[in-house]
Amino acid sequence: MLNILVLTPHSRDGHAQSLISVLREAGYAVTQNSLDGGSGAVESLCRAFGGRPPDVLLADLSAAADCLPLRHASRLIQHTWGDDAPLPTRLALLTPKHLTQPDWPAYTDDFLLPPYPPAELLARLSGLAFRKRHVQGGETLQVADLTLDLAGGCVRDTESRLLPLTPREYDLLRFLSLHRGKFFARDRLLDMVWGVDFEGGERTVDIHVRRLRAKMPPQAAALLETRRGIGYGLRF
Repeated sequence: MLNILVLTPHSRDGHAQSLISVLREAGYAVTQNSLDGGSGAVESLCRAFGGRPPDVLLADLSAAADCLPLRHASRLIQHTWGDDAPLPTRLALLTPKHLTQPDWPAYTDDFLLPPYPPAELLARLSGLAFRKRHVQGGETLQVADLTLDLAGGCVRDTESRLLPLTPREYDLLRFLSLHRGKFFARDRLLDMVWGVDFEGGERTVDIHVRRLRAKMPPQAAALLETRRGIGYGLRF
């Protein structure tokens, strides 16, 4: 399930509320924030998804003069979770005037033009998720002899047997699988998987990696690598 941060001109925007309802009915986790941010922007972000960053930024720029608010939001996320944090996918609600500006492609991964039909919004989100996750069928991810069911929140082996993972072990495997080939230090994994408000120590990561590796089949377990001085990751 994707976590979607909806950025709107103001908190009581009626059009945005209807889009948020559509997204929630489709099964997405959604929270809303205003484009202007404000002094409580970081605290609001940290509370939104249990201290973890959003997967998608959906920005309603229909009343904005340019795409700068979306760039500001991206910088805010990097300020909160660090410069090496993977940036969310950015989907913007634009108007034809934005397309005359030369820099809009630098701030968006995809866009919609008025009247922003809900069915098209859901289709664009599905397509963005497919490209970002490299999934099969839009809802599964293959890692060696494991299949992650991203919609169901479970993992199966080649015999279709469920791995007995705890919710946090699944979250850790999901995060590393979605960022395969990249290695993260313990403190970064705590921020990205446990959340920036988690009060436990880095030893927590070591314990979860060890338990996760013990539950994985041999082929997949061999990919869960520890690189001294760098951190943990899933190699290709």
